[in-house]
Amino acid sequence: MKHQVIEAYTDYPITGLGDFEFEKVPIHKCTILTWDRNKYCDVLVYFVDKDGNLRGYYVTNFKQFYLYKNKARIDDGVQFTDDELKTLPWTY
Repeated sequence: MKHQVIEAYTDYPITGLGDFEFEKVPIHKCTILTWDRNKYCDVLVYFVDKDGNLRGYYVTNFKQFYLYKNKARIDDGVQFTDDELKTLPWTY
């Protein structure tokens, strides 16, 4: 089986990007890199810097529950199935 990455969105607060826990944060575009076959993923989250350039911020142990197929918030987000995530490399 060929491993891949999966494009996704999240509204989970990324403190390294200036988001605050328990506050509404921007919807971030991201790439799911790995899955632990339980509930956690390694995710590359994107942001636009002050010069307008797209950058990435690496986050580990991110719950798959907060990753969506569509640009949405948790109540409207279409989540990935375990079968879809199985195409990703395994991580501890």
